[in-house]
Amino acid sequence: MAEISVLVPVYNVEKYLNLCLDSILAQTFTDLEIICIDDGSTDKSGEILDRYAENDARIKVIHKPNSGYGKTMNMAVSLASGRYIGIVESDDTIEKDMYQILYNCITRYDLDFVKTDHYATWDNGDGTLKKQYIKLTDDETMYNRVLNPNEELLSYLLQKFTWNALYKKELLINNNIEYNETPGASYQDNGFWFQTFYWSNRVMFLDSAFYNYRQDNEDSSIHSQQKVYAMKDEYDFIRNFMIVQNDKREKLYKICFHLRMFGYLITLFRIDLLLKLEFARTIEEERIYFERTGEACYDWLTDDQIKIIKNPVEYVENVIIGFTQITQDMIAGFNNIIIYGAGTYGKRITCRVKMLRMDKQTLQVAVTNLNGRSTDCLGERVCEITECIRDKNTDLVILAVNEKSDAFRDMLKHLRELGFSHVISASARKI
Repeated sequence: MAEISVLVPVYNVEKYLNLCLDSILAQTFTDLEIICIDDGSTDKSGEILDRYAENDARIKVIHKPNSGYGKTMNMAVSLASGRYIGIVESDDTIEKDMYQILYNCITRYDLDFVKTDHYATWDNGDGTLKKQYIKLTDDETMYNRVLNPNEELLSYLLQKFTWNALYKKELLINNNIEYNETPGASYQDNGFWFQTFYWSNRVMFLDSAFYNYRQDNEDSSIHSQQKVYAMKDEYDFIRNFMIVQNDKREKLYKICFHLRMFGYLITLFRIDLLLKLEFARTIEEERIYFERTGEACYDWLTDDQIKIIKNPVEYVENVIIGFTQITQDMIAGFNNIIIYGAGTYGKRITCRVKMLRMDKQTLQVAVTNLNGRSTDCLGERVCEITECIRDKNTDLVILAVNEKSDAFRDMLKHLRELGFSHVISASARKI
């Protein structure tokens, strides 16, 4: 039986998997088993895992149909035989002395878990990495001492990552700590993180970094535009867990409200433009609900963050989407509305018009020349401006580019040549 079981969930990471496995195999602490769960990869990840397993008996590979991150990690924990458990995401790497240092610490102080700072990393394109040091907290008093999270609740405000740590397996098994098994791979580690804090009595945070957290994997779940409610699902899971435990600690509920709202802000800025308004309504509904229950707390948010949370719909409409000069009255009476320009202005104005237009009004997004490309803008097919003409007397063209740009002048000239009667600028100026 190995002292440490390293759990590696794998899904379509052939580009990074070799680097990840090499960094684990290079550990100065060698009494490891490395449990790699291939969650139905459709690239060459499975082949890479099998090849590594043939060359090192410490690597155990399980291939299974795709079922999501939560189920994959719960399976990995159930298979672990080590006294301690580490986690390495398959597009990340670790420094060679990570597990030796964490093992020395967790055994010396008989800890439930030990956590560290980490590095955010990007490829420089020449085989080297750009690294940014990320601290668990700016509160230096939290570091390098044994503490009980449930006696020092502010420790719950530290960074919530799960992989920059080493856990006592007993902690997970004896307390039935599991991942939330929602679909996909977004934020299921939040519930796991919360439970490890909730059931721990002795933990330590080290002011050193050993884990390299990749930021430039375009397929990573952190870049998903569609997983709008994954953060909500996870914090509902956490809150329900506290209710089942009959936990009455008001401060802990307030901390969870803070973490929920902070996560919602991250989600709001990450998701597609068309989804932001609906999600903003969710934020507003939940803020009102938690203010009524007495769980709302704004002590750890900035003034700017509070302003958004207090008025998220207004913020999305007026700041993120913007172009409030374009009103329903202004587009009324036109049968066909053409957004001329599919860039940043075009997307935001398209979103604005979608909010304002009547059902009978058609909406088109146009560019001067597609050059054979096929593209869309917020779900609308982009076509060439000459294809969008219905009736020049009832067509309204909104010129969706900066009025001070050369593009604006060229596009306006083209519209004049085509003979459009009704044209307004992005600032709603008739031109």
